[in-house]
Amino acid sequence: MNVSSAPAGTASPYRTLAAAAPPPGRIEVVEFFWYSCPHCYEFEPALRGWVARHGDEIVFRRVPVGMHPRQLPQQRMFYVMEALGMDQRADRELLHQIHDARRPLDTETALAGFAADAGVAGDRFHAAWRSAAVQQKVDAATRLHTALNVTSVPTVVIGGRYVTSPAMLGATLPMWGQTPAMRHEATLATMDTLLRQARQDSTTR
Repeated sequence: MNVSSAPAGTASPYRTLAAAAPPPGRIEVVEFFWYSCPHCYEFEPALRGWVARHGDEIVFRRVPVGMHPRQLPQQRMFYVMEALGMDQRADRELLHQIHDARRPLDTETALAGFAADAGVAGDRFHAAWRSAAVQQKVDAATRLHTALNVTSVPTVVIGGRYVTSPAMLGATLPMWGQTPAMRHEATLATMDTLLRQARQDSTTR
């Protein structure tokens, strides 16, 4: 999949993929993330609010990345929790334990302990961890972030063709006095614009 880019030396708030226009109806919005990424953790509340505001217009999903070996256990854990029926409370507790309680939780053994704290028996956890269904979802996630040329997190893809992130917006803002809140606000504003554009694309498909 080809990607259009801004002229050399020019920072852009987003990039456009050479992809087909999204189908009519609700627009898919995908967040690529990694549980241990501090920038993902900082962005999560703002993104959650944005998703809530646009809930009737979008289909939102999160995709964990596995770009580096150290990301692979937590990428798999996302789909293990899904297979075990662990809900959003478990997802947020995992984030809390990693970022606030300073627990690494980046190995199968450590993540099994986290699941055990949530009441999941070890045999169920390890069976899900090794299941073909979870492996298929891990492989699909890796294929997707590779195809979309996602190289950092958090990254958001709107309508399958518009890619943006707080890092991209940060590069367009004055560096002096820049804060995460400023980057998040600018990112959400850009996402609003890209959502409108994706919706327009879908009507001219």
